[in-house]
Amino acid sequence: MNPGTTYIKTDKGRAEVTERSGSLNPLQRRVLIMVDGKKTANELGAFVRVGELDGALAYLEHKALIVSTDYVAPLLAPAAPGFAASAATERPRPATSQDEFKKVRREATDYLFERLGKSGAPIYVAIEHCENPNELRKLLRGIEIVVGQLLDAKAAQEFARHFGTLLL
Repeated sequence: MNPGTTYIKTDKGRAEVTERSGSLNPLQRRVLIMVDGKKTANELGAFVRVGELDGALAYLEHKALIVSTDYVAPLLAPAAPGFAASAATERPRPATSQDEFKKVRREATDYLFERLGKSGAPIYVAIEHCENPNELRKLLRGIEIVVGQLLDAKAAQEFARHFGTLLL
């Protein structure tokens, strides 16, 4: 699959979103909902775990819920392994730029240090070892659980939501 490929929902796909037949698993349904004719496969990848997108798109195409628009957006090469390729006209963002990613990684560490102090040292080390957005996204769920145990569920959800959004 080309990461610049865009997809649209078919009439059958739009009906599936509305009627919820139950034939799709949660991942496939989420991808189907996100398909809008504008987002590239590269952009859709930010909403799923690493390695899950190709199978979901293939299934949705096989079931005639989506079709390719035959438009392939020109994308720049990824900044490094684990980073998304950016559109030629797109501003750098944490998912596409190593420098922007490092800023978000530092911001996450600072945010947690303010709330956890020295007791969060293992978390800070784990965050600093993340080399790309995919690694940090994987780590966010674990951090959310620990923050929920040390602080409260609301603070944990706010942390995961804020930093997860920055990494899209």
